[in-house]
Amino acid sequence: MTVSNASYLKGFYDQTKAMGQKVVNSDFTFEIEGFEQNYLLARQCPWPDVAVQGEIEVPSPLGAALFEPQQIRVNHQGQVTFMEVTAGSIDQMLVDIITNGGTFNAKIYEGTPERYLRYKRITDAFLQIDDPDRDWENRSQVLTFSGTMFFHYFGEIVEGNSADYR
Repeated sequence: MTVSNASYLKGFYDQTKAMGQKVVNSDFTFEIEGFEQNYLLARQCPWPDVAVQGEIEVPSPLGAALFEPQQIRVNHQGQVTFMEVTAGSIDQMLVDIITNGGTFNAKIYEGTPERYLRYKRITDAFLQIDDPDRDWENRSQVLTFSGTMFFHYFGEIVEGNSADYR
């Protein structure tokens, strides 16, 4: 590792600070429409972004090749985790989602539903939840439901109601 002088490192420090506060991974809430009361039980979810799906290789003379971007990606997937409570709120929510057609829309807030910087709206999501393991010897862990959420995101970002949601 290079040992740089302090003034050189101070320049990088100042430039990095000038870009603003860093986002902390845990500063989010996930709210499923129709099940707004369960947002405090959502422990993990994907943060969607807009990017191209991949590359298209285009042949060119003399055996060379070029790349062109594919269409943007609107179908996404990512891990979700919900904490269960003794009333069975998450278990019942999963049943109710299936009963209502299996899909839902949701908002992923940077902050909370009451105070947030922005939120992203996802549509036509569905959950593939793995069966949780219950363990008689485990008295130190909350029961969680984890799995994969499949959803669509079209780049919709709604500006928040707070400049500082903390």
